[in-house]
Amino acid sequence: MSPPADAPRPRSGPSRLLKVALAVLVVGALGAMLLPPRWLGMGSTSADALKARLAEGDRGLAVVDVRTGFEFRHGHIPGAVAVPLHWVPFEVGALAPLRDKEVVLICLSGHRSRLAGLVLRLAGFPRLTNLTGGMAAWRARGYREEADPGA
Repeated sequence: MSPPADAPRPRSGPSRLLKVALAVLVVGALGAMLLPPRWLGMGSTSADALKARLAEGDRGLAVVDVRTGFEFRHGHIPGAVAVPLHWVPFEVGALAPLRDKEVVLICLSGHRSRLAGLVLRLAGFPRLTNLTGGMAAWRARGYREEADPGA
């Protein structure tokens, strides 16, 4: 026996509200990648300035590379910590010791690092900086990298 024609049909899949919330989240994340870092409460630094600070041994600085593990293994700034972007929300606790430092976020071009900065800003990290131009800018200047392609 079939249900009456005016009977409510069972819902399948996510509700409309959930779909709208997901769309807003995706658009917001993509927008964050396009906004200037200062609009996200982040500073920005050049490859030249970062290299100078690292050469001085600035202990108030932590470099976090949010590229994939593959990208990181094939060349990264010496001393950088690898936390791929998709793991940043899950690694906030592990990154907590860096809260007192200026955290310089790095990706290939500067877009993913801005998104990571938004996540860390929401998690309470007060001093975040984006490497302008990312690893592409670092490499364009011929600065030293560490690599471990066999790992």
